[in-house]
Amino acid sequence: MPARPRIPDPQEGQLQLFAYELRELGEGKVSIGWIAGHEQTTVSKAALYAALSGTRVPTERTLSTLLRWWAGNPADEADDIDETYIEPVWAWIERLPRDHEGRRLATAWRARLRSLARRIELERERVPKAERVVIAVPREQQRFIAELTRLIKLTGLEDELWLMLGSFSSRVERYLAGEAIPTDSTCWLLVERLIDFLPQEVDPMDALLRLRRSAEVARTGRARERRVARRSRRASR
Repeated sequence: MPARPRIPDPQEGQLQLFAYELRELGEGKVSIGWIAGHEQTTVSKAALYAALSGTRVPTERTLSTLLRWWAGNPADEADDIDETYIEPVWAWIERLPRDHEGRRLATAWRARLRSLARRIELERERVPKAERVVIAVPREQQRFIAELTRLIKLTGLEDELWLMLGSFSSRVERYLAGEAIPTDSTCWLLVERLIDFLPQEVDPMDALLRLRRSAEVARTGRARERRVARRSRRASR
């Protein structure tokens, strides 16, 4: 828990290629679950999995966490390094021996991430923002809301979201109101928050897959309705 993300297609773009090759780097190495459970890890399991999905650019902290175990080796790190002028997120690289292969690998991946982030940001700036339209909640999104509502009701605390979700409850209220749809990584995070309150007979993996799939379909339906609304507006001018 959570489930492994779908394998990204490296032919779909640089972000997908980045995630695909990062997954390959981790093949045969310690698992995401093991990394997430380590006392020195400060990144959530959902964020670590999201870095391998090819759906968003990971943060430097997330990538550094994966590379520390997949390119470096904490057992090889020295503990007498002056880290005053070293980037905290990447300090582990300097703790490795000078001839450690992990230094070269991690430095190359860090440069690659920064280049990818800049490229994607420039691409987003060049794309004109879509015309804003108001639409009704599509039927696909209504089914997602029903699935999320069902999952929450299984906890028996549907009237006490704050007890389960804390500050995250405000985002869930937006999902239930049809104002937003969670990303895959947010679905993972949401199920992680709910898992301790679900009945034992509920399979967390099944709950996650159902929620993630319904959210994916909901996003598709919402995008379709927005396209229809924009065409109608242009046609009426």
